[in-house]
Amino acid sequence: MKLSDLFPPSPGNVEGKCIVCGRMTKSGHRIDFSDNFTMWALLQEGDCICEHCYTLCRDQKYRRKSWVATKDGIKFLEKKDILSILLSPPNPPFAIYITKSGKKQGFLHLIKRPSLSRDRFFIAFEDSLVWVDRNKLEEMVAVAEAARKLKFRKSDLRDPSTKCWVHRDLCERIMEYRGNPLWEVVVYAVP
Repeated sequence: MKLSDLFPPSPGNVEGKCIVCGRMTKSGHRIDFSDNFTMWALLQEGDCICEHCYTLCRDQKYRRKSWVATKDGIKFLEKKDILSILLSPPNPPFAIYITKSGKKQGFLHLIKRPSLSRDRFFIAFEDSLVWVDRNKLEEMVAVAEAARKLKFRKSDLRDPSTKCWVHRDLCERIMEYRGNPLWEVVVYAVP
């Protein structure tokens, strides 16, 4: 199974191997990424874009918005929904893409990595691939929410300011998480 299997096909008339997912197709499209496309390193040898990957790559809403994809369809996410979907993901297979800027096609990291477990899975965050262990995520969210209740700013969740160190245990936990890509997702999504 590939990520693009979760997206509706847009049949074309080009036969070949998909540069995005590697599948052979008789209903693909010619390769026509824009001059602004920066994710070439995530593509593979091929001579077309298959009908499934074409939908994913050509429809700009999949780049501009965060979403969760399942066999039942695509649901676009608001920022306020991100933590709840990560803490309680849908039944597999699924894929989750979170974007801050809407300018990158980081979901390409997930092409061969649709999630098959609700407890341990990959997500794409902006242009990074992030490993999610739900137990670790729950722990991080609890720390972030406790800090926010104590009026920690988002910047304090990355590097606690001097005034935050009144809450030493909390600051020490934050320092443990620094540099962890999953923590960056939590900091972005926590209200």
